[in-house]
Parts: sequence; structure tokens; C-alpha cells
Amino acid sequence: MTQFKRTSSIFSISNCILLAVFMFPITFMTVRHGVHVSLFALLLIVLIVFFQNKQAHFHFKNKTDLIIVLSFCGLIIAVLLGQLLRSKMHMAAFDGPSRIAFAGLIYLLLKNRQIAYIKTLDAAIPVGLLCVLTAVSLNPGAYWDGRLATYFVDPNTLGSQTFILALIVFLSIAPSPGESRWLLLLKLVGGAAGIYVSIYSGSRGAWLAGPFIFLLFLLIRFGDFYRAQGAERFRIALQTSLIVIAAIFLFFLAFYFSDAVSSRVIGGYHEIRNWLMNTKLDTSAGIRLSIWKFSFQFASESLLFGYGEEKNMMQLLSNSPLNIPANEIAISTMAATGPHSDILSKLLSSGLFGLLAYLCLLFSPFYFFYTHQNSLIANKRRAARMGMYYITGVFIAGLSNEQLSLKYLCTFYGLMTATLLAQVLQASSMGSSQSFTHPSAKVNEAPRHG
Repeated sequence: MTQFKRTSSIFSISNCILLAVFMFPITFMTVRHGVHVSLFALLLIVLIVFFQNKQAHFHFKNKTDLIIVLSFCGLIIAVLLGQLLRSKMHMAAFDGPSRIAFAGLIYLLLKNRQIAYIKTLDAAIPVGLLCVLTAVSLNPGAYWDGRLATYFVDPNTLGSQTFILALIVFLSIAPSPGESRWLLLLKLVGGAAGIYVSIYSGSRGAWLAGPFIFLLFLLIRFGDFYRAQGAERFRIALQTSLIVIAAIFLFFLAFYFSDAVSSRVIGGYHEIRNWLMNTKLDTSAGIRLSIWKFSFQFASESLLFGYGEEKNMMQLLSNSPLNIPANEIAISTMAATGPHSDILSKLLSSGLFGLLAYLCLLFSPFYFFYTHQNSLIANKRRAARMGMYYITGVFIAGLSNEQLSLKYLCTFYGLMTATLLAQVLQASSMGSSQSFTHPSAKVNEAPRHG
């Protein structure tokens, strides 16, 4: 009877975990605060499991776990350190970083469960993109000057996130030739929905991530081709060539037949050119470039610890020698919308400590994804590659659109990264259906670190 109760409890907890993992990509940009429900549901499960069995789940078994949890806690430590050194506390600044820190604890829970999270995300991400398309279609009043948006997601964020997730969906098709036809159809339709939303949101900063993600994809596929032999090598070459040709064809098709694409791309070129020639500074791209130039100048005045929240920065600017008429547009725009860059946002608010914490938050997980990208276990391999695509997209898009500023963005990044890391680093199950024949049986799985 005791054993039966224990088995039943584990089964119900696993179901709750799967439901939370399935729901967070769906509610991310469709339901305000919806993504936080998954975060706090998983955090509640963390507490339940912790008090049930502390030894089995929540001590650091190796250096890898410690590094990952510390990287997830880096931002909140940087914010706390900066506020202590400035002798001015502002509790709202902990909102976003605390969500990411919670995700570090959730990673420890997920990693110790033999659950195929990647299969859940395979379905949840395209379903989420379809839900986003439905949301913007049913709420035309949320459009911003003709650009798609939802009632709580601005066009830049909407375009960035949908574009990155859509590329992940499309690229996840290539390594899984044996997947269900229904899942394949779902990925194609969901990915197309994400691209559509991204195009008509008009987020040019998001589109810049495309070439970098595709370059990473080609490097990974080149490695597969190099290790493969015979018919498998031909299949990889043919499949990769078709994907590249299709991507190039669709880009030119969108450029020539969609005014939303061509006008934004051509307009962006002229706006940057006019700013460089100092002939017109008040365009969309020109204002952003002015903000970046001014932000680097302003950051140098408090490089180590930053200025805290934007309201505090604006107060300090009134007495700054940089508060001159030439910077008026940049200052007023930054006061209303922020610096439009994750790097500058962290540098201005928390100084070099914040910037270092931000870079560790991205590149520590990326390193572990990279070292497991050729795992002999299919689910680990696919999760590692998906993680590499995702972090590359977040970093590149974050250069011109803040991706880790608002609470729901921090929550989604934390959950997405923690789930993929848990899949990659969870203990292998002997005889698991996750195993597959790698293009080269001579290549061993990348070793665990620590």
C-alpha cells in the first residue's frame, strides 16, 4: 500500500510538471501573467518535493548544477549588490531577476525527472504561435500604427519572440525525420503563423537574428555531414540544401511581395544612412542609434555599479553634462521606452556587474548546450540544439530590442532555458526510447563537466 501511494504521488507530480511545461509557451504572449502561473506552479512543486525528499533532489551533485544555478541567480545578485553600494533600495528591480532565479531551482527539479520535455515543447511551441496569431486576429484594437501587437505585448517584443520561436520550430523538423506526420503538420503551420506575426509586427531587430541562427544551423549540419557516411551523408546534404534554398526563396518572396517587409528593410537602410551622415536624426532607427551612442557615454559616468532603475537615471541626467539639446530626443525616448538593448539596459542599471551577470546567464547555458549538441541520445541532442538556437536568437535580438527586461520575458527565458538544460543534463535511462543511431557511431557523447 505504501509503495502504491508513493508511485501514485510521483505520477501525479509528473503530470503537473508536464502540464506546466506544456502551458508556458502557450500562455506566454496570449494571456497576461499566464506564463507566471507555470513558473509558480513548478516552484510550488519544488517546495513539495523538497520537503518530501531533500537528499534526492536538491543537493548539488556536481559543479555543473552549481554553475547553472549561480548563472540563473547572477542578475538578482548584481541588482542587490548595486543597490547596496548605491545605498538606495528599490524592490521592484528584483521582479524580473527573481523569476530567473526561481527557474534555477526549477531546473534542479526537472533534471531529476525522467520526462521527455523536448517532446512536450515540440508541440507546445507551435501551438503557442498559433494562439498568438489568433490573439492578434481577434484583437485588432491592439495594433500599433498598423503593426501587430497584443494587449500587453508591444510589436518589437512580439516580433522578436515569434520570429525566434518560429525558426526553432522549423529547424527542429530537420533532425527528426521519423516524427509523426501530424506533429510535422503542426510545426509547419505553427512556424508559418510565427513568421506571419513577425513580419506584420515589423520588428527589424528580430529579423537580424535570422542569419545568425541559420549560420549556427549550417555549422551544426556541417558537423553532422562530416561525421556521417554513405547514404546518411547524402541525406543530410540534400535536406540541408533544401532548407537553405527554401529559406532564401521565402525571404525574396516576402521582400518583393510584402510591403511590410520591403518598406521596413529599405526604410531602415535609409534611416541609418541619414543618421551616419547627420542629415536626419529623428527617424526610428536614428533615434535608436542616438540612444545607444548617448547610453554608452552616460554609462561611463557610473560604469561599475550603474544607476539603478530608469526613474533614478532620469533624475541624475538633469545634472549631467550630457543633458544638452543634441541629446534631447535620445533622453526623452529612453525615459519612456528604455535603451532598446539588453546590454545597455544591464550596464546602465547595474553597471559592469549587471552586464557580467547578463552574459553569464546567456553563455553558461549555451556552453552546456554546445557540449551536448552531438549526444547519442536523441532527446538530449535535439534539446541542446534548440537551446543553442534560442539563446543565439535572444542575444542577437537583444542587441536592439530588450528581451530580458520585463517580468514575463524573464519568466519565459528562465523556464525555456531551465527545461532544455534539464533535458540535456538529466541522467540517461537505460533502454530509453530516446536513443538513436548517430551519423557516426565513433563519436562519443560529450562528457559531463564536474
